[in-house]
Amino acid sequence: MRTLKLLPAVFAICIAGPASAVPYYWTDWTAWDPAGGTAVGVITPNSGPAVTVTFDALTSSGAHGSYLGVTNGLWTPAATYESAQVDNAPTYEALQLVGENNMTYRVTLSEAIKDPLMAVTTLGAAGDSATYVFDSPFTILSQGPTCCWGGGPNQLAQLPGNVLEGFEGAGTIQFIGTYTTFSWTVPDPEYWHGFTFGIRTTERLEPTPTGVPEPGTLGLMGIALGALGLLRRKRA
Repeated sequence: MRTLKLLPAVFAICIAGPASAVPYYWTDWTAWDPAGGTAVGVITPNSGPAVTVTFDALTSSGAHGSYLGVTNGLWTPAATYESAQVDNAPTYEALQLVGENNMTYRVTLSEAIKDPLMAVTTLGAAGDSATYVFDSPFTILSQGPTCCWGGGPNQLAQLPGNVLEGFEGAGTIQFIGTYTTFSWTVPDPEYWHGFTFGIRTTERLEPTPTGVPEPGTLGLMGIALGALGLLRRKRA
């Protein structure tokens, strides 16, 4: 009976997920045309394949619009972008937006990506928020001070309808699931805010068949079941 009572704890351990943060791989933007509304980058995991990231700023007619530009040095302090899930902040360039009501910003990935990240910085102003309205659900993993405009309050909030709101906000969000593309609008224009993308793995590198636990979960399950076996042997 005591063994049976421990079973819920075993399964709680198994579904808890990774116990510590893991490295993520961030986009190195290699070519950009702000006036033409396009950018291209590459993400290179330690064990391939490399992932091409294509960014498009599109008007309501589907034609290319524009965005503000590209800049370096925005992803500090690093702790703002790190969390229990993410071990490392971005180090490459950021794309910069002002945002327009009739513009859609779209990211297309050459590989199916599991649980991609988006890092954002200086979204909104201290007394005037700006919002990103996504076409996919997300969760906020971390937030904190920005590199610039130190007045704060450095706040990100998740609102209904897949809306990210920022008051001089900075941090990292994650889209749960497997994606090859996603997009968002910026209905509250504000000058300016930066963003980039990161991944942990691809569907090709780490497929997850329906109903089959991921490798880390299987390892935890083995440890937990082994502990139960030792307990039963001791009682015998």
